[in-house]
Order: sequence, then structure tokens, then C-alpha cells
Amino acid sequence: MALADEAFYAKRKGGLEVAQSKYLEAFEFEKAAAMLLVNEYSQEPTRSVLFRSAACLMLNLPYPTDDHFRQSERMVAFGLSGNPPEEIAEELREAWRELMSHLQQEAA
Repeated sequence: MALADEAFYAKRKGGLEVAQSKYLEAFEFEKAAAMLLVNEYSQEPTRSVLFRSAACLMLNLPYPTDDHFRQSERMVAFGLSGNPPEEIAEELREAWRELMSHLQQEAA
């Protein structure tokens, strides 16, 4: 959480390289925590919240690559594959829509 906050403030202040680094570091921690619960469907909403958070960290990158979008896509898919509460499921779907928007812009 602290890394994500640091990334957010760095990005706001124009420190894009620092933000990129902090977001990626935060993503790795969030992904590791989420993957511990990947098959633990009884651990909702914690499970889906972790996957949503990981996906959103990648979507906040100042310099996202195709690989970053792919990793975000996987996090959304894992999150939706469980039984998330409807509010979290909608947030995961919103992350999916944002992701698809980015990918469509790149294809154009």
C-alpha cells in the first residue's frame, strides 16, 4: 500500500520514472499475495480484492507496455474466475473495460 501511495504521488508531481518503478514494485507484492489465493475460492472477498488491486496498479503505470496490459488482463481474469461480491466484480469489469480501451487505442 505504501508503495502504491508513493507511486501515486510521484506520478502527480511529474516523477514518472519513479512512479513507474514504484507501481511495478507494488504490483509484484500484490500479485504475489493474490496468487497465494488463486485457487482459494472460499477466501472471498479478499481473493478478488487482491486481484483487482494488482490489475489496477498496472493500469496506473505512466509507461505501460503490452506485457503490462497482459499482466493486468490476467489479474482481472483470475479475480472474476472466483465468486467476487458484485461490487468487486463490477470494479474488475471496469478495469477490464479500461484495459480494452487502452488496447483498442494502441491497435488504431
